Amino acid sequence: MAPVFPKPKSDAEAVDLINGFIRGYAAAMPSNNFDQSFCRACICVAATIETPALPATATFHVTIPETYTNNPNPSNPTTHGGAMAQWFDSTTSMPLLCVKNVWEETWSGVTRHLSVTYLRPPVQGEEIAIETEVIQCAKRTATVRGVMRRRRDGVVLATCQHDKARPEGSRPGSFRL
Repeated sequence: MAPVFPKPKSDAEAVDLINGFIRGYAAAMPSNNFDQSFCRACICVAATIETPALPATATFHVTIPETYTNNPNPSNPTTHGGAMAQWFDSTTSMPLLCVKNVWEETWSGVTRHLSVTYLRPPVQGEEIAIETEVIQCAKRTATVRGVMRRRRDGVVLATCQHDKARPEGSRPGSFRL
């Protein structure tokens, strides 16, 4: 049975909920899982719960682990684009936990479409911020936007649009929309 995540009542509770979700997810996966290094390096530093005037958001800080280096050249340790897409997939799912009265409290849905625009490659050891915002959330679908920035100067490294679907029921594998 999937864990239940109660809807946060404040922005501070939203940060705690998201960080708890990330830590629980990391603890449940095998140590050789591709997500493991990212989950250990990722922390939610800010979140807002949805209000009538503001969308749900979450901001994450990550120091890029060596695991995701694109090539073995130590003078150019750029990050693999597939890893960046996975980071967007994970982080843009998190603010859906902060949307009120729409999605069940058991999970954040499944990916229908993830579009990433790569602008500049981040490098191993670099500190990045990933800012996420729920653009639309309906009964069965949601759209979330993500922006990845270099923390030292705010330069945009990549952007994404993540379209999610909430399958009927709370069990993974039940994909009736």
